[in-house]
Amino acid sequence: MRTKYDKLFHFPQRASNVVDLEAFRRKTALAQRDCLARKAMVPSWSEEEKPVFQPVVLVSTPAQRRRARRQHRAWALDVCASLSIILMTVVFALRILL
Repeated sequence: MRTKYDKLFHFPQRASNVVDLEAFRRKTALAQRDCLARKAMVPSWSEEEKPVFQPVVLVSTPAQRRRARRQHRAWALDVCASLSIILMTVVFALRILL
């Protein structure tokens, strides 16, 4: 059985036993900035410092928004129907008991 070692890109590369904390903080700040922004990310790093995280712009089409509204309406109607059945059951039980 062989052990596979993956290279971790978000940690600074060490030349010796001393870790450069400033380089580590810089890389983590670049990785965490604008994580879910809707605007395009302007590259502010040099070529050797590639960001670990690339933000994704979430855009939905009109058809997806319509489908989401229909599903929301369907869930609301389902909840109303379930509550009305529970209410009718409680009223029926109270009329029998009283």
